[in-house]
Amino acid sequence: MAEPLPAKIKSVALTIWVLLLFFLGPPAFTQDSRALSQSVQERIERLEELAGYYINREDYQSAISYMNQISYIYWENQRPERAAESFARTIPFYERINDLENLHKLYSNIGLIYLDLEDVALADQAFTKNLEIHRQIGERKGIAISLVDLAYVKNLRNDYREANRLLEEAMEIAIAINYESILPNIYRQLANNYTNLGNVRQGETFRQKYADIRDHLNRLAVRGEFQEREQQSQVEALRSQAEARARRAELELQEILFQQEQDSIRLVVRQREDSLELSRLRSERQMVEIERMEQEAELTQAEIERQQAVQNFQQLVIYSTLGGLGFVFILVLLMYRSNKLKQKANRQLAQKNKQIEEASEKIEEQNYRITQSISYARDIQLALFPPIENLSAYLPESFIFFKPVDMVSGDFYWFREAVATHKVKKQLQHEPRYAGASGPVNNSDNSLWLPFENDKFIISAVDCTGHGVPGAFMSMIGYNLLDSITGSGTTNAGEILGELNKGVRSALKQEETTNRDGMDIAMCVIDKNERTVEFAGANNPLLYIKNDEIHTVKGDLMAIGGVQRKNRERVYKSHTVKVDEPTTFYILSDGYTDQFGGEDGMKFTMKSFREMLLAIYKRPMNEQREILAGYFDEWRGKHDQIDDVLVIGFKLQ
Repeated sequence: MAEPLPAKIKSVALTIWVLLLFFLGPPAFTQDSRALSQSVQERIERLEELAGYYINREDYQSAISYMNQISYIYWENQRPERAAESFARTIPFYERINDLENLHKLYSNIGLIYLDLEDVALADQAFTKNLEIHRQIGERKGIAISLVDLAYVKNLRNDYREANRLLEEAMEIAIAINYESILPNIYRQLANNYTNLGNVRQGETFRQKYADIRDHLNRLAVRGEFQEREQQSQVEALRSQAEARARRAELELQEILFQQEQDSIRLVVRQREDSLELSRLRSERQMVEIERMEQEAELTQAEIERQQAVQNFQQLVIYSTLGGLGFVFILVLLMYRSNKLKQKANRQLAQKNKQIEEASEKIEEQNYRITQSISYARDIQLALFPPIENLSAYLPESFIFFKPVDMVSGDFYWFREAVATHKVKKQLQHEPRYAGASGPVNNSDNSLWLPFENDKFIISAVDCTGHGVPGAFMSMIGYNLLDSITGSGTTNAGEILGELNKGVRSALKQEETTNRDGMDIAMCVIDKNERTVEFAGANNPLLYIKNDEIHTVKGDLMAIGGVQRKNRERVYKSHTVKVDEPTTFYILSDGYTDQFGGEDGMKFTMKSFREMLLAIYKRPMNEQREILAGYFDEWRGKHDQIDDVLVIGFKLQ
């Protein structure tokens, strides 16, 4: 690694860059700038001068501000390529001042521009950097958002497995921090991705989770509106209570004033009581007469009120009787209508039950036929595959752990003796030597290291798109293509994968249709004379252990079949491992390492698989297989098996 430049040299280089910027202008933008209006171009040039001025003064914050203004001008004037390049040149300055908060926003802008330009590869790079910076910041909500954005780009590139890995991490973070509003987006993408990968069951699981979280969030929104209305009602009730208390206080005050006034009147009366005594005696007779007349008036009024009460009671009885009769009539009418509706509902229910029973019978019959068809497909697939025990005739120390998730499998194993190119014509005159035969003929002159007749032996672990019936069809296509390619004399691992890619794309007509199915593969070619193992892989690796140390040889990140750029041939690289001392080899599909299980329901991962191999590789091969099978079931526990599982191991010494 080169030593970092001294600060003075950096300053000189930066000054030279600024001078070039002043006199020559920014090289990436000059050509298209002519298309901008004169006023816009003059504004850009003025901003460039200001940016250069502040760069020269090492005021990078101000320089960044002016350069970002230039970027937004290009973006607003329909120059997205220029905008992306202008944004990109501010990256070193953000890094210099360690402004991670604005740096991740910058990469997000660049990613959005490249998405508008439909350049998904560059968008992928920008959103990947956005995620890396969010991880440095450590803000978990931002990490979750960045993971979802990057997963969306991966979906555009049909990299559904990587997209699912990102979405599952985002889901874990969102659940941990109670960030519910992002979950619908995560669940919807996971549902679509698993469906595209052929895992319909997992897709339906996440589609149901999407519906549940959407309903939950809607309920929370409605509950918030109700609480707001309830709070408003409580405020109005409190205001009414306060007004009532104020009215009561006013009435009490008036009563006190009235009482004071009455007390004053009584005092005056007492003072003048003596002087009025005579007048009282004189008017006593008049008062008695007035009281008698008032009593007669009261008796008359009481009689009127009694008659009015009798009349009111009679009216009440009449109205109550009529109301009761009306209520009984309405009740009878409702009971009659309810009975009619109940009878109609019972008839409809009986008809629906009959229809459901008939549909259930049809479904049972269809399920039986489907099960019979799948069973027959399984028999055909098993007849196509060679017996697992045949492998020991070629590789005495070997095993195959094969556990399909359904009756038929999208994973398959394949092995056969290689036919050398110069022997093809001779071989075509006889029965081909392949793994499904009863076993190789041991030649004392050609079986010094391994007991097979030809110079080479080929073995593969193949993982087709999906599982179940779709995967089984793909496995039969792949199996027959491998027989055909190797039967014609091709023994180089990389060349075999290249021919297999062409064969799959041709068989599925992927140049003319939208079909994107394919397969991942790990292939080993054992050269008996050279004592080497040649490996080539499409997405799947080779693991081998030598001198108590485990090594990983990664395959090319290109599937067999699927999306492929036109006029661009896929070339798969071959890797050679020299067997100069005892070496144990393992090839596998991703079903074992991707299985959910354990206490936390997490994936098993390739790291755990490597650690397990280091712990068991010295045991006999049949024991290794039993350990792998037993630990897989123990790890899975109550979780469903999500994919077919295939692991092949063999030891050479």
